[in-house]
Amino acid sequence: MIALAVSLNLVVALFCFYVAWRLWRLSKTLGAAADALVNWDRKAHKILDPAVIPPAILRGQSGTAYLRQSYSLLQFQLLRLEQVMGIVNLLPMANRWIRVRGRRPNPKIKMALSKRR
Repeated sequence: MIALAVSLNLVVALFCFYVAWRLWRLSKTLGAAADALVNWDRKAHKILDPAVIPPAILRGQSGTAYLRQSYSLLQFQLLRLEQVMGIVNLLPMANRWIRVRGRRPNPKIKMALSKRR
């Protein structure tokens, strides 16, 4: 009976040592990851420091501002072009309307109309 209790205690102790060893390894891995993140944060802060902005970022910012301005100008020009195309599409209809309104009645029809009255 004592041998069974000792062996059961031994199995529980070995299992606990295994869990402790796995947790210790996990803490080492998490510590290394945390150190790497801290280093990356320091480097990113140095690179993106407002006092010392790299020229490449400044060029990118000015290029982006120029593209936004060009895009807004192109949108305005596109709007004007759409308006002009709308008017141009109305010209054939206006031409037909002018021709119909400006057409003089046939003299025979005019005489027939005057005889009716």
